[in-house]
Amino acid sequence: MTLPDDRPAARGAAPGAPPLRVEQTPKKRSSPLGLRVASGLLFAPLLILLVRSGGWAFLAFVGLEVTLGLIEFYRMMRAKGLAPFAWFGTAGSLGMLWLVYRPHVSHPDFLATAALLLALAFGLRRADRPRQVESIAVTLFGMLYVGWLSAHLVLLRELPWQAGTSYGEGTAYVLLAFTVTWSCDIGAFLIGRAFGRNRPWTRISPRKSVEGAAGGFAAAILAALGARLVFAPFLRLWDAVALGGLVGVFAQVGDFVESLLKRDADHGDSSDLIPGHGGVLDRFDSLYFAAPLVYYYLKLIVFQVP
Repeated sequence: MTLPDDRPAARGAAPGAPPLRVEQTPKKRSSPLGLRVASGLLFAPLLILLVRSGGWAFLAFVGLEVTLGLIEFYRMMRAKGLAPFAWFGTAGSLGMLWLVYRPHVSHPDFLATAALLLALAFGLRRADRPRQVESIAVTLFGMLYVGWLSAHLVLLRELPWQAGTSYGEGTAYVLLAFTVTWSCDIGAFLIGRAFGRNRPWTRISPRKSVEGAAGGFAAAILAALGARLVFAPFLRLWDAVALGGLVGVFAQVGDFVESLLKRDADHGDSSDLIPGHGGVLDRFDSLYFAAPLVYYYLKLIVFQVP
């Protein structure tokens, strides 16, 4: 797959001139529920297989998600007239995945320092182009937003090494994050579609409603309680309620954040890669906030890893 180049959208603009206005991508209508369900049914068995396999297979899956997510993110930033170093941001993000997968042989301080210094140095190659500070900033922001937050999925799968449980238990930790997060998304979608009337967030996401948010919150708690009975017995009752409630809030915050980024860049869906769902960012935006929360909750509160 060819990564997008680093050219800004307004290539013909004179140095120092404001970027050309990019026409807003028309907002798509809500995708049919049947298409969403069909995509989910096709993806779920593959996801379970990859999570159960762990190791290199799951690492490659997260790496693919990060690469596609960054392609979408940097495309949005170029639509704003910026020129992020897409190849560099992608390479650095994949380096983060390797760092968390092999923490004992990696050097996080070296990677962070090298990423910052190289991004600044690369800016010197395009000193004649406007808005270089912003372009460097969004390059690094993409690495943190898509790369580092996604890395917590790998951290969840590798958590048994720290928690002293069998490696197979990592499957339940990852599936817990996916199950509760996507249950929140589904609950918010269904309740909002059926009963949504109050929409106080129209400046960020016109279709989000208070009723939908409440439905997503309740669905997340119910999903956590269900997961406790089916595949997550390590959760105490109050853990399931607390974790479900936290994910029910922060997963929706993650959805709002991506909506804000798309609106700022005059985009609809981040892409049409996944039928019924939009792009990778549209599907994983909630997990970017939920996966770190689940990881640190399990590590610090459930397993009390120092």
